Amino acid sequence: MRTNDEQPLWRQAATATLHTSLLLKAILEERLQEASGLVLADNEALLNLAHADGGLRMSDIADRLILSRGGTTKVIDRLEALGYVERSPDPQDRRATMVEISDAGRAAMAEARVVIDEGLEEAWAQHISDDEARVIVEVMHRVLEEYSGER
Repeated sequence: MRTNDEQPLWRQAATATLHTSLLLKAILEERLQEASGLVLADNEALLNLAHADGGLRMSDIADRLILSRGGTTKVIDRLEALGYVERSPDPQDRRATMVEISDAGRAAMAEARVVIDEGLEEAWAQHISDDEARVIVEVMHRVLEEYSGER
């Protein structure tokens, strides 16, 4: 078995990206849960709903969150119980359900943004320069563009 230094540089970069992503997710998840009771999937659902004019179908939320339909239902159930989202029948397709963010959901999302930003500044931003951040963004966008819609 090869040591890390013997691995191709692209594999080292991918592995470091995955490990760092998991670490950041754990840090942010803990802080967000502690501050608001929300998890990152809740916040991501609220963000997507806030930017959707007229709400989103459950299936669209699942696709955007990269979650199973069942996982998405759990997220939306939790947010609905908190009063952060509202469900209604889809006027275009009565088999589908639409979800919209409420005013309380927008307020919770704004509070979560502060917690997440503080966590990212502490755990991430202090370790990279603007030039490094630009490169990371460029590479990640290329990968995302290549594979978006394949799930």
